[in-house]
Amino acid sequence: MATKDVEGLANLLIEAEVKMFAGLDTPVVFLQNVATNFLLGLRMHEAFRMFADCARNRYRAEPSFITMNAPLLARTLNRLGMEQPIICAHINKIGFRMCGGIQAYEELMTRGRCRLIAMSVFASGALSPEEALEFVCQYPQIESIVFGASSHRNIAQTRQLIERLSLH
Repeated sequence: MATKDVEGLANLLIEAEVKMFAGLDTPVVFLQNVATNFLLGLRMHEAFRMFADCARNRYRAEPSFITMNAPLLARTLNRLGMEQPIICAHINKIGFRMCGGIQAYEELMTRGRCRLIAMSVFASGALSPEEALEFVCQYPQIESIVFGASSHRNIAQTRQLIERLSLH
């Protein structure tokens, strides 16, 4: 960072991410939210392109990004020429940890500038599963949902609820 070696930083970040998956087929490589938000905040946008190029060329994987500010990241990646990037972000009905606000996220979820993975859909327990998933499942741009569960039964129930709500 001190030498402003952006390419070296991008390579270091991707190496750290994929090291734990050595020997496994990894079709998608995520840049973790700490790194994504750090680079976004410092406006080191070229590092995103370098990360994406490294993920594609070196690992034959789709570059993906986890962030706390999906609207800003989507605009940034689109300006860099990345079409329909995969972005994982907090998406929930009450705006919990959604930097940029619900309105910016709703615009992003309806305009289709990226492929979204929703996390923190239950807003750390502030929303019931039905209410939370009803909100998230209304947006076709959300391709996946990441959620935590305390048992196999909870996982199965949440999955069934997602499948039921996604059919509407």
